[in-house]
Amino acid sequence: MMFRFGTACLLLLLPVLAATAQTGVKNDTIKVDKEQYDLFHPTPRKYMRPMVPDRPGITESPYSVDAGHFQYETDVVRLLTRRDGTTHGRDWYINHALGKIGLSNRTDLQVGLDSYTDTRNYDDADPSQNAVYRGVGDLTLRLKHTLVGDDNSRWALGLIGYATLPTGGPRGDGAVEYGAVLPVVFQITKPWNIGGQVATQVYWDRETRSRYLQLTPTFTTSYEVVKRLQVFAELVGYKDVRQSQWGSSINTGLQLAVSDNVQFDLGTHQPITNSVDHEYFFGLSFRR
Repeated sequence: MMFRFGTACLLLLLPVLAATAQTGVKNDTIKVDKEQYDLFHPTPRKYMRPMVPDRPGITESPYSVDAGHFQYETDVVRLLTRRDGTTHGRDWYINHALGKIGLSNRTDLQVGLDSYTDTRNYDDADPSQNAVYRGVGDLTLRLKHTLVGDDNSRWALGLIGYATLPTGGPRGDGAVEYGAVLPVVFQITKPWNIGGQVATQVYWDRETRSRYLQLTPTFTTSYEVVKRLQVFAELVGYKDVRQSQWGSSINTGLQLAVSDNVQFDLGTHQPITNSVDHEYFFGLSFRR
């Protein structure tokens, strides 16, 4: 069933990618050559594109940060809970942040840091396995490039490559991890967008001391209910290639734009399959 879901997500994205390539949308719809701007020659504020953070869902944004400008996105607080038989646990994330700087009109550099995590794992059948971990987590370096579409164009396609460095010690994942993401978005009407992504991640398994591949296809839709208030729903698949079964979740929430440069969000990730955590979050994004 989840294999069909993953395949369906890919099939839904293929027409979007094909149509994007066929329409040949230019980089900018405004009548200014923004390729002249870079890190040291920032894009004038009157020419900046709308702010579209990579949060709050799993689906990334295909839009890069304008050249010479900074954007900050963070989980102010996020709670994850899980249970599997006699084992259960929860994580508190505090300020898991992503900072971005626009290098050019289409490309930005991103640095992510898991600022503080409190993890507690319990085993009712064997209390000696109970464990508590607290502290700063790993550091992630990312590079995003908008391949097609920008500013007010209806289509956009991006590419993100990243590597996570094991700076968190016992709190982190324990080894270098890396991956790539291909996000896409299409504006059906002025208030209604659909999108999704295909993503591959190479993770490290501490217990087996080996790497494994995970695939994460998504499909998402958002709707602007009133000016500056959006709601979204997202279907996510998780495929650990070592396993025969898919995991999945449905994610919902809202985004409130306080201004053109400040947004708040809150929502939840609810599992469809038992292998996925319950999540509840409140986040903030701003730029300058």
